Amino acid sequence: MTSIWLRPEGRQEWQLQELIGRLAAEHGTVPFAPHLTVCGVPGDLAVLDAAAAYVSECRLVPIRVAKTAVTGAVITPFRAVFIEVENSAELREFRERLRDITGARQLIPPHISLLYTLDGVSQAPRSDFNAERLKTIAARCAEAIQDTHLTLGRPAVNSAGGGETDVRGWEIIREL
Repeated sequence: MTSIWLRPEGRQEWQLQELIGRLAAEHGTVPFAPHLTVCGVPGDLAVLDAAAAYVSECRLVPIRVAKTAVTGAVITPFRAVFIEVENSAELREFRERLRDITGARQLIPPHISLLYTLDGVSQAPRSDFNAERLKTIAARCAEAIQDTHLTLGRPAVNSAGGGETDVRGWEIIREL
């Protein structure tokens, strides 16, 4: 699977990366780079040229969005503890246009994950993260994140070369 990401900028990126790394170490899960998934790129990677052209012409990024909540819930291993962000007009336009260009499937609510419930060694989904445990972790994260707004920019294409759950194999293959 390949996807287009927006990444936090500056201080926010390293603070979120530090938090994600600390959570992964504390809970025996896998660390990852902080990002907001704009959309998947389900088919031909040739559409990335059109996506790159749109990004350079639209002048929407960087996008400043409000943090609306930090949530912990049993949704998927990739959306267990996350920052919910405002689906502002600019973010919505950016995501929907790139979805149209790439032929991606329906968009999920915009968010920045902080904890995946994937084992740190095998990367298999773990069943020991129940709703109560995730809510407790989310509450601690909410206290740690003081910013009320996040600045998202530096669009990039991420490849899950070894498969979606091979988080350690993910890599940025193109800047947009």
